Amino acid sequence: MSDTDLKFLNAFNSIPNVGAVTLRALKNKFGSYETAWQAGPAGFETLGLREDILRAILWKKPSLRPDQELTKLVRENIWVTTEEDADFPPALREIPSPPVIIYGKGEIKLLAEKNLFAVVGTRKPTSYGLEAAATLVGELTEAGITIVSGLAMGIDARAHETAVENKGKTIAVLGSGIDQNSIFPPENRGLARRIIESGGAVISEYAPGTPAVKEHFPARNRIISGLSKGVLVVEAREKSGALITAGLALEQNREVFALPGSIFSLASAGPNKLIQQGAKAVTSAQDVLEELGIDYNRRREEKDGLIDEKERLILELLSEPLGVDFLKEKTGLDTSNVVASLSLLELKGRIRSMGGDTYQRIN
Repeated sequence: MSDTDLKFLNAFNSIPNVGAVTLRALKNKFGSYETAWQAGPAGFETLGLREDILRAILWKKPSLRPDQELTKLVRENIWVTTEEDADFPPALREIPSPPVIIYGKGEIKLLAEKNLFAVVGTRKPTSYGLEAAATLVGELTEAGITIVSGLAMGIDARAHETAVENKGKTIAVLGSGIDQNSIFPPENRGLARRIIESGGAVISEYAPGTPAVKEHFPARNRIISGLSKGVLVVEAREKSGALITAGLALEQNREVFALPGSIFSLASAGPNKLIQQGAKAVTSAQDVLEELGIDYNRRREEKDGLIDEKERLILELLSEPLGVDFLKEKTGLDTSNVVASLSLLELKGRIRSMGGDTYQRIN
């Protein structure tokens, strides 16, 4: 798309209630967003828009300055891709009503990767859900999977955090603008920054300055599932946004997975119902990887090939938290060798410090 037409597309997209359907109607009617911007009220009235959308355009457009709106992108270091551009995510071209425009921070190339997988769930998880999400995401990122989620509190945040901690890649899809003041929830703005700094991406179809409103999240969910090969629901009540994402995944011909849980837990009611309806039950990352056609063991061997014998010996012992003194006793290595190996394993993302001199293997 030309820079000029992008400027006017961005301006139209900054108007409340104007979404992908309206943007396409404008382009089809007027031939370009620049021409549409010059149209008067009579021209917009011929589009057959909903009354609230027409009112929003007629009310907001006179006060907007397209050049100033574009400046916001530059100021916030936000990149843009549109459905007319070569770098628009190919997976999103396949779904019904794809976004017309995507705003992003971080690595745009991630959106075109083949092995994207969504992990979603409740904002109020149990300890079981949080532990399971961390374990599964850790194994998936180790196998080279990029994790997609919605930056919400709870399971979404745990999925993103685990990917970052494991030096994997993750994409957060928002239901608000991605400028610093609009990121929602505000509690996860620091997490959004960490995602970007670690080589991930934060994206949205909403223009900078757009607040998070409840109507945005079902639309946001179609992008989460649309980008991904499959969707894993970790914990969710029977009526929840995570189940909406699973439903959208089915409509988009994506795989749906669910974490089984206790029949007495309301948080597991959603995943258990999905499994009854045919979703694949997930008890390990291998269940997902087999469906995606990825050889997990081969990936592990490739990664393990990057460690030496001392590191491998220590790694095998750290299936549970252990201290330096115990590792010295079991391996026969001196303190300097144990400490050096632990430091290298931590840098390589294979172990984590549990506090003090205690460490544990990741996955």
